[in-house]
Amino acid sequence: VNEDTLRQALRGMDIEVLSPAPDKKGLWVVFAEDEDAKKFHEKLRLYVTEDRYKFFNAIGQIVEIPPKDKIGERLQEEKLGAKEIAYLDVEIWRMETDRLNKFIDGLENLIEARNGRITDVLIKESFCLLRIKANKITVEEILFLREIASIDRPPKPYINYKLLNTPLEAVSIGKSPPDNATAIAILDSGILSNHPLLQNAVGDEIAVATRYSNEIEAGKLADDVGHGTKVSGIAVYGDIKQCIEDGVFQPEVWILSAKVMYAEQNPITGRIEANYNEEELLEHQLETAIRYFAQRQNCKVVNLSLGNEYKKMFGHKKQFNLAALVDELAKELNLIFVVSTGNFGEYKRKGFPDNYPNYLLENEEDVKIIDPATSALSITVGSVAQLYGPLNRYQRDLFFSPADTHYPSPFTRVGPGYQGMIKPEIVEEGGNVIEDGRGVIPDIGGELITLNPKWQSEGRLFSVAHGTSFSTPKVANYIARLFNKYPHFSPNLIKALLLSSAQIPQPADRPLPLSDIKLDSSDKKLIEVLQVYGYGKPSLDRATFSTGSRALLIKDGTLKPNSVDVYYFYLPDEFIDVPGRKKLSVTLVYDPLVNKNRIDYMGCSMEFHLFKNVEVAEVVENYNPIANALTMDTLTGEDAVPKSFKNKEIKLHPGVTLRKKGVHQKGIIEYLGKPKLDLDKPLVLVVICQNRWIKEDTGYMQDYAVVVAVEHSVNIDLLNRIKTRNQVRVRATLGRM
Repeated sequence: VNEDTLRQALRGMDIEVLSPAPDKKGLWVVFAEDEDAKKFHEKLRLYVTEDRYKFFNAIGQIVEIPPKDKIGERLQEEKLGAKEIAYLDVEIWRMETDRLNKFIDGLENLIEARNGRITDVLIKESFCLLRIKANKITVEEILFLREIASIDRPPKPYINYKLLNTPLEAVSIGKSPPDNATAIAILDSGILSNHPLLQNAVGDEIAVATRYSNEIEAGKLADDVGHGTKVSGIAVYGDIKQCIEDGVFQPEVWILSAKVMYAEQNPITGRIEANYNEEELLEHQLETAIRYFAQRQNCKVVNLSLGNEYKKMFGHKKQFNLAALVDELAKELNLIFVVSTGNFGEYKRKGFPDNYPNYLLENEEDVKIIDPATSALSITVGSVAQLYGPLNRYQRDLFFSPADTHYPSPFTRVGPGYQGMIKPEIVEEGGNVIEDGRGVIPDIGGELITLNPKWQSEGRLFSVAHGTSFSTPKVANYIARLFNKYPHFSPNLIKALLLSSAQIPQPADRPLPLSDIKLDSSDKKLIEVLQVYGYGKPSLDRATFSTGSRALLIKDGTLKPNSVDVYYFYLPDEFIDVPGRKKLSVTLVYDPLVNKNRIDYMGCSMEFHLFKNVEVAEVVENYNPIANALTMDTLTGEDAVPKSFKNKEIKLHPGVTLRKKGVHQKGIIEYLGKPKLDLDKPLVLVVICQNRWIKEDTGYMQDYAVVVAVEHSVNIDLLNRIKTRNQVRVRATLGRM
């Protein structure tokens, strides 16, 4: 039965559909004002006797969600003590707003009557979160309330880092970036803005206040954890090691720092640890900071080197709230979020080093990406190992690592993402693990160089670190610099350029068993590479410029849902005739509306198909029936190709069924010999947008971007030759007008 039909029919029985149930296909979460659901049961009786309500054959029974199923993973692991009073995150099913507000008022009275309180509230389109302070008895009582979706302990930062033992010489420091340079917002532990290599690049810094305070105490802006300063250094400069070797630090982007992590002393161990504000939801802090920065200083990029290790994407889990919020803000505010996959710190338990990298490929929850890396619209970044550090011959005999250059870092987390999306999309250098025979991890070789948050007390400008927290800001730096060069490009097009530039290491440069998988392997095999590397390691130069051996064809477009766009272009003769390795790739990026309480998280879906040896008029003629027949339910990957065109489609990898699960889609084909392409006919690109649940009377138009990359191993002046053959560009939009 159609989702909207079910929602409408049940609403007529005073039953509100709230969400597909997490983890369990075929189940729905509903709310009935009347506990006995009298209207429902009466119509169920009529269905049994008269067969009047066809969709009832899909409904077995309505039962209460057991309280034990509402307890989050961290709270299951760290149970409340009998006398403990704890801060907790409470999710309430997102029902109609008036009813929701009345319930929150009643819940607040109940909690306060038991000497607790609600410290924060965040209500969004598809979820509602509370931060409460309560005891065990209160929690056990409210778990029985039907309106409660889940209760869990708040997220806690997971950070690992080491300090560099050898000081590095000072270098020349450039002036501040231009006023109109792109700004990267970094939500972390703050920064030491007076660090010599940061002070010229800090545009603004804030500490996110709680709802009970409009001011932050003096001194609270500073980075008392150290993590944010290291992340910010990489976000400003990209490759700090290269800057040291060049002897010049010239910031090209601005940093906007929002402090959401604070240092606290662990009462048991006495160690200083990072923590979030106890009384305010992390989701609320994130939204407050992002909205503040979005109105200031050309902020176009947000770096999130944080995550909740208790919320891993596995199986049929629902989208997480923080990830859903990231998607909503990315869409509304036209921002690009760059998010780390999170670190997997238990690689020893999984048999490292002997079982590397097999544990990353196992279908197990503990190695999967964490919230908010599951965000659909964000660029999620994993980590690969860099070239070994300063190891001399003696040290190379003593120390080893199973991870070679651009092998997956032993601690990186892997995809797939929500509903099978290709995640991470990008990998960058984030460090390595190098050990000696005793299992000791030395401070050499495996770390990235970044800025030292203790530079004043230790007298050193630099320190080292490893983790996906530090591969992520390097990608944020690339994106910001792309915006600097192309300030009028949309976020979709900037992301498409970045993804188009990415390259998965060749099989010989990957560890076994990943080295056995080729680009043209079946999707079932290729997914093992994609869930580790995504589309590969990006290159700023490849994203920025066309060269003699690589030409980029780009398009920023809009398309009405349930419509089709058709583009074409001719390839030059030299692409076929000149011997060498050739490659074609198509990258599509779009930014749909999202709703975590829908079966289809995204309001519309898009896909593309590339055809050879056909005339444009043939494609338009054959796609007219498909475009006119598009509805919310009719189209699948195979249905999107006319039968007469099956043998004319260029089979890009991964295939359309896999890549269309996400909003960042890339398909590639490589030719080692002479491609069977009729160059008298163009290559024709078809872009399809299908509605899922967006109301047709809203006039909604879906923004998207396409980048086609044409590559040859020989420098044959591809761009100019393609320009010569394509003086006129044609685009046809098909579908209901």
